[in-house]
This record gives sequence, structure tokens and C-alpha cells, in this order.
Amino acid sequence: MAPRIRTIGIYATQKKYSVDFFGEEFTVTVTPDPSVIGQWIHDVLFHSRLSSHPLVVGVGVQWTPSGYHPASPPVSYRSDSSPDSYRSDSPPVFYSSDPPADTLQLCVGKRCIIIQLFHCERVPQVLRNFLADRDYTFVGVWNSQDAGKLERSRHQLEIAELLDLRKYVSDSTGRRTMRGCSFEEIVEENLGHQGVRLDPQVSMSDWRVYDLGYDQILQASIDVYACCQLAILDHLWEVKFQ
Repeated sequence: MAPRIRTIGIYATQKKYSVDFFGEEFTVTVTPDPSVIGQWIHDVLFHSRLSSHPLVVGVGVQWTPSGYHPASPPVSYRSDSSPDSYRSDSPPVFYSSDPPADTLQLCVGKRCIIIQLFHCERVPQVLRNFLADRDYTFVGVWNSQDAGKLERSRHQLEIAELLDLRKYVSDSTGRRTMRGCSFEEIVEENLGHQGVRLDPQVSMSDWRVYDLGYDQILQASIDVYACCQLAILDHLWEVKFQ
């Protein structure tokens, strides 16, 4: 059965979803709101305090392809505004420069968040501290551009060492490296789930829209959820402390 997503709550400052990933359920929060971001970090740290291993964070970054960008959001965004009050209806703007990050995805355990950086008036200091903590293991896949995209975002975010799964995971026998493998191949070999691919059309869609589509939310959240699970399976925190 393919992964499925359903809406569990729509509020002024966030939207919440539940994803069924082959029988494993996890929640996804989509938000540009600083207070929601801060609360999410507080919650994951609280629920991870008794974990048997150091904190592992799945990380993903999305951006709108170079050449097309919607106009900038209004600067008057407030956390108590209704969604319609900070959705931009301005004409699109075209750029030729290397586009920065529009969203940042994080996942710890069964909790994921998609932070809509493009729509954030500011990000909380707790997020900056969280991303900079070298005691945490941050991991993604095919992510050589991600740190640079975050630094070039309007919030100039910096992240501690960001690992690429491909360099550390091996096949189910523990013998063959998967450095040159796709996300789909890594997930199938290590988690046993077939057909979990990152669709290029979704990856190259418009990530600056306020109302992200189900396909965008599902793909972005599965990416970081699977990365988190694979990193735990392979004890990637040990790489940092060798």
C-alpha cells in the first residue's frame, strides 16, 4: 500500500497532517509561524529526553527552480493573521540567480515539520540554536546544496554538520556501499518498502506557494522521516563521535 496523507487540523498559523507510511503513522506540521516552530522544537526535545541514543534529525530543503518565483510575501505578517491575509496574489517575479531555500523540513521520531521560510517574517532563536547544536545528528540524502541554500535564504540559517545517508548506509548484507544509489533504492534495501521515490516534478514545483499541495507535503515529509529512520537504523551518530 502506497503512503497516504490526511488532514487532521487547519488553523490560522499552521496545518497538521497525518501520514501513513506502510503502517507507520507520523504527524506533519506545516507553518511559517515562529511560535509554532518554537513549540515543535520544545516538544521534540521533551519527548526525546529519555531516548537511548543522541538526537537524530532528518533534514530536507526545498526551493523553487531558478527562473520562476512568485512575488515576495507581505511584510505585515503576524502570527494571529488569517491565511488569506498573507497569501500573495502579486504577479510572478523571474530570477536567474541560484535560488535560496523556500522550505526547511525537519523530522525527529514521529514528528515532522515543514517550515515555510519564504513566508516567515522571522525565525525564532530556538531554531537557530537547534540547527547549530553539534551534539545532534543531522542527516538527509543527496543534500550537497542544502546548507548553502539555507545560508542564502532570507533568514541566513546555519546548520551544523549535515550528513548524506548515501555515504554511510550499506545494503542489507552490510557489504555493499549505496553511495551511488537513489533514495528509492536505499529505502527498499534497508527498510523493505518498494516504490518510495522522490518525484522530480514535485521536487521542481513551486515551493513558495502558501498552500502547499498534498503531493509536496507527502514527498517532503517522507524524505525526512525515512532519513531519520535510516540514520537510527545505522547508528549514524557514531560517525560524528569516532
